[in-house]
Amino acid sequence: MNELTNHQAAHPSVEQMVDVSLENVRQDMRCCYQECEDRIRQSPGTAVLGALGVGYLLHRLPLRAILVTHVRVISALAPPVLFLFGAAKIYDFMQRRSRVSTH
Repeated sequence: MNELTNHQAAHPSVEQMVDVSLENVRQDMRCCYQECEDRIRQSPGTAVLGALGVGYLLHRLPLRAILVTHVRVISALAPPVLFLFGAAKIYDFMQRRSRVSTH
């Protein structure tokens, strides 16, 4: 391995960090899903009663207002997040370019 490959392995790119984070979230979700399935298998009656309760609450909640609020928050946060991601990508690109030009 050359020095550039070792240096890149020591400093992961933004995409690699996002991929690792997403994979960790996927693994956590699989774990939670498996635990939920196990609890349902252990006591299906409680699960049915819980589902009925949640269904009743969802029927009573103002879901449209909640969804509209979520969309507004996400649309307000999207531009700064995209700007920061772009800035991180530019920074990563400039670092790689400076490493290649110095070697």
